[in-house]
Amino acid sequence: MKIQALFVMAMLCTSLSCEAQDIGAAKEFTFQDIFATRKGDTREYILLGSGWLRTIQSGNPSQFITGWLAAHPAAAIKPVSRMGVTNTKSKRTEELVYIWVEAGSASLNVDLVRNGLFPGAVMADMVDNYNGLTEQLKRPELAATRAQIEKERAAAPQDRPERLIAEDQYKQFADRIVAAESQAREEKLGIWSDAMKEERESDGYP
Repeated sequence: MKIQALFVMAMLCTSLSCEAQDIGAAKEFTFQDIFATRKGDTREYILLGSGWLRTIQSGNPSQFITGWLAAHPAAAIKPVSRMGVTNTKSKRTEELVYIWVEAGSASLNVDLVRNGLFPGAVMADMVDNYNGLTEQLKRPELAATRAQIEKERAAAPQDRPERLIAEDQYKQFADRIVAAESQAREEKLGIWSDAMKEERESDGYP
């Protein structure tokens, strides 16, 4: 499967502006692995657009993130997309925001892929994943699953994802991710190493 296809088909505006700008310095956030929080902010922020529950990874992402942030003290946080996550029992909705961490031309998200810690597919945002799942559910053999998911979506319309940046900006980032993964593959870094061949192929990555 082509890298671009993996990116696009990865599985699984209240106080944020629809034309999202940086919302603060990275140093204002507390990072715990791929997640981040900020004092006085009820949202939860995440460095991956998908695959945060389960995805192939290599090395120590938490250590890499900590090191990257230390090397880029002026890095800023840009919200990319967001979605609600509603607890089916309490009916309480929490907001999850996919972010890019950038310092000039440097990008933590791109570097996570460039160094082989994650596949590029996890940087496809929540909207791409929602739309990709919708397309896959059109397959006749998934009719029962489609009916269940459509029921769940109808019960929690507030959970529908929303992109917060311009389409051309998102496309430019996607192109950078594709290039970063290509380089990591060529150099056999991290998940693209020979040692992880069996594991990544079992996850659907050639």
